[in-house]
Amino acid sequence: MDSVVLLIDASPDVARIQRLLQHTPDLPRVLVAGTLATGLARLRAERVCCVVTELTLPDARDALVLQALRRSHPRIPLVVATAHGSEDLATLALKAGAADYVRKQPDYAQNLLLAVREALGRSMVHSLEPESRLEIPASQPISLEGVAFLATGEMRSLLGTIDRAAQSNVSVLVEGETGTGKELVARLIHRRGPRRSSPFITQNCAALAESLLETELFGHLRGAFTGADHDRRGLFVEAGDGVVFLDEIAEAPLSVQAKLLRVLQNSEVKAVGADRSSRVRSRIVAATNRHLEDEVASGRFREDLYYRLAVFPIRLRPLRHRVNEIPTLAKHFLERHQDEERRELDGLAPSTIEALQRYSWPGNVRELEHEVHRLVLSLPQGRRVYPHHLAPRIQASAEACGDQQPLRHIVRNVELAVIRQRLREHPTKASAARSLGLTREALYDKIRRLEAAARS
Repeated sequence: MDSVVLLIDASPDVARIQRLLQHTPDLPRVLVAGTLATGLARLRAERVCCVVTELTLPDARDALVLQALRRSHPRIPLVVATAHGSEDLATLALKAGAADYVRKQPDYAQNLLLAVREALGRSMVHSLEPESRLEIPASQPISLEGVAFLATGEMRSLLGTIDRAAQSNVSVLVEGETGTGKELVARLIHRRGPRRSSPFITQNCAALAESLLETELFGHLRGAFTGADHDRRGLFVEAGDGVVFLDEIAEAPLSVQAKLLRVLQNSEVKAVGADRSSRVRSRIVAATNRHLEDEVASGRFREDLYYRLAVFPIRLRPLRHRVNEIPTLAKHFLERHQDEERRELDGLAPSTIEALQRYSWPGNVRELEHEVHRLVLSLPQGRRVYPHHLAPRIQASAEACGDQQPLRHIVRNVELAVIRQRLREHPTKASAARSLGLTREALYDKIRRLEAAARS
């Protein structure tokens, strides 16, 4: 039985919305129910992967609609779409477990399409039953390929997400700033999944010119171009049943993006100079430090490829938003590099930890590790690490943060910085708002008030 999107709505424009969703590539078929009772019956009879519901129905409204759907099928993503919305109603929907809330405004159709795509990705993730789970003692960092993750709080949740991704075959898009550990995530997905015994092949899409990147990924035949004196298999063929990790995917030229789309759609590649395509079995994990939705809007990245890659998105937060993890990570790196270099220091002074926490870490975890490694190499053995031993840029940041400011200014600046970062990290404003525990309307209002206060 095919999966379906269930649209529970009795409004006059429901047929138009059904056609929009039905004719969108890669979406399941769409069924409509005009009442809550009919919708619940459809849920029992069909394999529903996402529900879109109006909250004003002929036989129920508001909380009663949400409660009935949640009780009936609590794991199916629920998108609330209503013309009679308010901030209180949006908050009620999100607290009841709705995946998103969309108002029927002029941009309703586009916002609904984005919300449904995101919910479908979430549905695919939650339907997976991992063969194994990461069991890591609390507060203990795990390290792989020179990057450490702290297995507490947010990082434990991230590791659980990685573990679920590892058990699927869908494409994964890892987003995050430079140094947050995107390749680490890709390697963990490979090592935790059933493809662990097959190759893991990495290609940086910014490292090669367009023609070289094309032949590297897809291969070429002898004589296809000047200098092609033998056949070459591309990385997708070389990987076999393994994983191809495409780093800096936003840098791939549009011509290469078109060929990547064919790999994702049809599981086949066509070598340069070849007449026929060949089947491939490898899985794609891609990574970017850019906001791909902005790249799509500017025409630099294909929209259809973006949605194919972002079936299972994983977003890594920068280190400056995980300040509480800096002490444990710094101590972990100190112990590790002391062992590697056979040099022993007398630990990090509390004031040094505070200075590290005040710095913004534009290079993220990688920059923190490099700074600790530098300290191990540069200080005499047995020396305790104090703030004046840190790099000048870190000292300057700590001193600037130490200036006396009213608490309300500090709170305002922190709130604005976090909001702007979330807007860069998330593909939609609705998902950014949800990550902050706000509705989209409340987020807009907060930004206006904070920016007005900053100007005054």
